[in-house]
Amino acid sequence: MRNQDGRMPVRAEYRGLPAVPADQVVTGLIPHEPPNFQTPAARNLLSAPVCVVTGQRGVGKTQLAAAHARQRVSAGWLVAWIGAETPGQITAGMVELADRLGLYRPEDSADIAAARVRNHLQTRSGNALLVFDNVVSLDAVRPHLPSVGACQVLITSTVRGSQLGREVPVDVFAPQDASRFLREATGLDGDAAELAAELGHLPLALAQAAARIRAARWDFAKYLQNFRKFPAEKYLSRRDGDPYPLGAATAILMALEPFQGSELVRILSVLSPDGVSRQLLGDSFDDELVALHEASLVEFAGDSSVLVHRLVQRVVRDLDDGTELAAKLLLGHVEFGGDELVRQIEALWAGASGRPVSKPVLRLRMWEASFLGSTGGFAQAGAIAEEVYAECVARFGDDRELLLTARRVAATCTPSGLDDLLAELRIDLETSREVHGAGHPGTLLSARVLGQYCLRIGRAEEAVSVLEPWRDEPLGGTEQFGALDDLGYAYTSAGRAEQAVIVLERSLAVRPEALYTQSLLSDAFGALGRSAEQRRVCEHVWDTYRRTAGPDHPNTLLAAGKLGVALHACGEVELARSLLLVVRTIGIELFGPDHLIVTAAQNSLQIIRDA
Repeated sequence: MRNQDGRMPVRAEYRGLPAVPADQVVTGLIPHEPPNFQTPAARNLLSAPVCVVTGQRGVGKTQLAAAHARQRVSAGWLVAWIGAETPGQITAGMVELADRLGLYRPEDSADIAAARVRNHLQTRSGNALLVFDNVVSLDAVRPHLPSVGACQVLITSTVRGSQLGREVPVDVFAPQDASRFLREATGLDGDAAELAAELGHLPLALAQAAARIRAARWDFAKYLQNFRKFPAEKYLSRRDGDPYPLGAATAILMALEPFQGSELVRILSVLSPDGVSRQLLGDSFDDELVALHEASLVEFAGDSSVLVHRLVQRVVRDLDDGTELAAKLLLGHVEFGGDELVRQIEALWAGASGRPVSKPVLRLRMWEASFLGSTGGFAQAGAIAEEVYAECVARFGDDRELLLTARRVAATCTPSGLDDLLAELRIDLETSREVHGAGHPGTLLSARVLGQYCLRIGRAEEAVSVLEPWRDEPLGGTEQFGALDDLGYAYTSAGRAEQAVIVLERSLAVRPEALYTQSLLSDAFGALGRSAEQRRVCEHVWDTYRRTAGPDHPNTLLAAGKLGVALHACGEVELARSLLLVVRTIGIELFGPDHLIVTAAQNSLQIIRDA
């Protein structure tokens, strides 16, 4: 759909997907129909219970599956679109579907949730479609396939001979179809056969060529002339065992010419090929996204996500690596977190495999470990934290702050009871005291890391003893106030809430606006049974976050959950229950069922039910 002057609307992603009724379950980022899309004849073969769409990159396997999915959405089916390049993506997609179907329980592991989905689809009476896109390992999807029932499964993959179901091969266009595509996509009437042959009749390459012809107002002969003299080999770094068609790469390079120096193109080349949300990219890129869409370099999916073909990403990365730009963008969003940020960091980390990793990327990976740890994924979080710490030691051993941060993440995320880590943290603190002195900021940071880990493994009294030396020090600096916060938390955890109130109120006398400190003070009041004061502080913290950060910010929701606990302590049970239900619902919608916000609200609701 175009404006009257022929231009794409700024919010071009709204074209192509049918409206979905509120009671229909549709999950995942289903790609929209691209301009001049020609549905392959293979669409008529997608009738078996399990279909495996195969073919080389760029022939349109995903677009064929997406056309089928869009038709099933229009017919009212349950449709789940799952990116399946890694086992983690598959599991995340199945958990998302479990949540939408009401099958997810907070105490479930991801594997249990996925099994519930499979069992549900085997007995479901209504029609359903499950799409696994870009499958690399067919064994990874095999456990998730319903063996009976009304659910159809569609798999796209470059792997042939799967024997999982009917194999539906997708090939390049027939010569006459390729020529017709070029004529229709460009509006030209000339002979396009020679150009189509030069492009190998590959749909992706044809789309890139047509877009460039339209933009440059060339005819077929002019494009072919430029194509043949374009020095593609100068820009490409081919790898053994991972070639891409030279004709397709050349067409992509020519389509990219108007976007030389584009930061957005470089950013998109290293983020997830399964989609990047417009919210993450920000409004400043809107106009360029429209131009890239017109150039057939990006497509849109879901409600508001941007897709870049993997082959386009590979060509762009060969031109100029965008890892640092993407890392800077993602670092600007860590405060808000969420599953998408984890997905993008995973893509960034995978793309950096085999190359030196920068500090910004390592900091993102640390955030990912912390986020996964907060949502209960301790095994994955611990593995990431250990990997990042090893990388920091190997490459940035002279950056004490980075090392301590990495160790802090490891201390927070690794499973409890790791005596070796506890011993290392103790040694680090003693070494810092000997080398720098007790009053050095680095020593305080080491103490905080050790104290936080002690709290993590249930050693509250040791945390108190580690942090108490800084209790009466002159206040000043972020780490000093942070140490008092940690000490207050440790006092409360050790059953010494009276002491917690003293140190936290001392901190608030200097920084009365510190909301985190106020929140810790409310916990101490609650532990002492001072319910009215607990409620007063919780209401203030929640109201301030709501006004300054917005009603859906993680800090606002956490504060609302604490207010629910305070209301229950004051005897306002129904009000507490209502608030906690709202927190749980919003938390699941925004961050998923495993997030700390959701589990905390769920635990508080359970306490109310058991009271």
